[in-house]
Amino acid sequence: MGEKVRSEATVVAPIDTVWEVITDLPTYPEWTDGVLETEVLETTDEGYPHRGRFRVDAKVSEITYVIEYDYDEYDISWHLVEGDVISQLDGRYELRVDDDGNTFVTYQLEVDVDLPLPGFMKKRAAKSILEQGLQGLKSRAEAS
Repeated sequence: MGEKVRSEATVVAPIDTVWEVITDLPTYPEWTDGVLETEVLETTDEGYPHRGRFRVDAKVSEITYVIEYDYDEYDISWHLVEGDVISQLDGRYELRVDDDGNTFVTYQLEVDVDLPLPGFMKKRAAKSILEQGLQGLKSRAEAS
């Protein structure tokens, strides 16, 4: 069982802008710390990524993994299909319009690795991935 983490943020940008940032996998290396390369392997009928490959600098080594996405209105979820070292990578973005017309984002992540690490180190790594991803998303969408 992986380490579960969750965070929320208000992004001062329209919901469609936030959606476009999340679904534009080729730009992830530009705004997500540690992501070195991405590749869309398969798309949905609407043109959104269905499967994507990521190459990430995990500080200890570079790792590669493939995740599969599902879409439900303004919710985007994913799960790990295959990966080096990573045995679980499940996540979800929930996007909602707040009273001011901004986008309220809930980001959930569950991560596990095939390394003998203490639970607190896994939790710290999961929290770091979550915080960096949410901050990068916020910065990118607000700059668009």
